[in-house]
Amino acid sequence: TYGSGELIRAALDAGARRILVGCGDSGTSDGGAGALQALGARLLDLDGRELPRGGRELTRLNRIDPSGIDPRLADTEIRVACNPYNVLCGERGVARVFGPQKGATPAQVEQLAAALEHWAHLLTRDLHVRADLFEGPGTGASGGLGAGL
Repeated sequence: TYGSGELIRAALDAGARRILVGCGDSGTSDGGAGALQALGARLLDLDGRELPRGGRELTRLNRIDPSGIDPRLADTEIRVACNPYNVLCGERGVARVFGPQKGATPAQVEQLAAALEHWAHLLTRDLHVRADLFEGPGTGASGGLGAGL
């Protein structure tokens, strides 16, 4: 989802203060982590090293450092147009529903489901995102981009 974050940053650079993000079919499953990285968040492992992009990396995530997030976002309304039935976690979460469609093995599906649940816990803890993030409407849109936004 890094590219989505780059597009949001480009919209900010162009002066946008209201942004509509359309979340449809995608090949991503990083919970919106890439978008947050593109917007300045740092995803850190246990040793404080920045993690590379990708859903698999979320298993090593220890802390989200929001200090570098683009300050213009505080004055920007971002709306997400998506299917509200796609949720991030649980039995109907994106990893379990869409992972097999994308060719993931059962073991890979469970690894990604655990990574996304871990991501949701850290979003709640470090960024104070509301608690319905796990199974809230639209949180699973575009591989979880809805949750990250």
